[in-house]
Amino acid sequence: MRPEPVNVALVGCGAIAELGHAPALSALTGEARVTSVVDTAAHRRNLLGDRFGVPAARRHRDVDALVAADDPVDLAVLVLPPRATPYALSALLDSGTRVLAEKPMTTDAVEAALIAGRTPRDQLGVVHNYLHRSDVRDALARLREGHAGQVRFLRLEQPDSGHFPGAGDSPDWRRSDVAAGCLIDNAYHWVYVATELAAAPVARVTARTARLEPGAAVDLALLLLEHTNGVVSSVQTSWCAPSAAPVLEVHTTRGTLRLDGDCGPCTALPPTAFVSTTAGGTAAEPSYTAFYREVLAALRAGRPFAASADDCATVLRVLAAADTAAATGTGVPVDEPVASRQAP
Repeated sequence: MRPEPVNVALVGCGAIAELGHAPALSALTGEARVTSVVDTAAHRRNLLGDRFGVPAARRHRDVDALVAADDPVDLAVLVLPPRATPYALSALLDSGTRVLAEKPMTTDAVEAALIAGRTPRDQLGVVHNYLHRSDVRDALARLREGHAGQVRFLRLEQPDSGHFPGAGDSPDWRRSDVAAGCLIDNAYHWVYVATELAAAPVARVTARTARLEPGAAVDLALLLLEHTNGVVSSVQTSWCAPSAAPVLEVHTTRGTLRLDGDCGPCTALPPTAFVSTTAGGTAAEPSYTAFYREVLAALRAGRPFAASADDCATVLRVLAAADTAAATGTGVPVDEPVASRQAP
């Protein structure tokens, strides 16, 4: 018999919840069902509540109301701005609920490591959805087969003309929150992608950042990452580059792998330089759908799901080093991981 769908509480009904999470959960309707929605803005929780047929009694204003309710919840999905996430995360974890948190669950690496140390691994996962992009998965498959040669240089450069437009009570929180900005919102993704493609952690960071005016969020971030195995990654993100074209490339001793976008292929240049039996066969579905398919399978099997809190802390340490490097104009080593103990 087909197992019952996983009951999902969607905590945060902003633009990413509407355009990323909701379509994926709808596509996997036999495997997951949204049973509760939470948002301070009534029109946002009603928008997604109506979409999923959530009863009015399970449409909550805040996470405290959700925790106090008797809703059937197998997984709470946190889709909140970084400043609002830690409180909601703590309340849900304390209630024993399994939580999937959008990145980053906090902007502080030390706090992320402390959360990892006190939380069972199978209770908390973090959304690193770019690893489920079809082009990234194809590139990783080619590299892991061992036929692509040695990775030397990554170009993960995707400048944008502006930030992702939000929705709800604070649609422009990415710019108004000085702790957010394109370093946290965009570069975060490419740091964990670079770590996977290079197959090595980041050891040292050189960076330049800029902002439109003092006190505003960073809207230009240029990072040069030195990995422990000698690979160098160029990560570039911005919200001030109209009509810019992305350059997403993996350069190896045998040629180049070009990433052509989510739902797109990974192109090998020249084609004869990369012999592969698995690449190119990845289903062309949005990264969130592929991500949720894996998460739901892990939940049913009782396994850890998504990226770990320690994975989040690792990326945040790199971004903290980038902040320091930009401020000092020097290369900065990435701090050693904060000691943490996984709860049993």
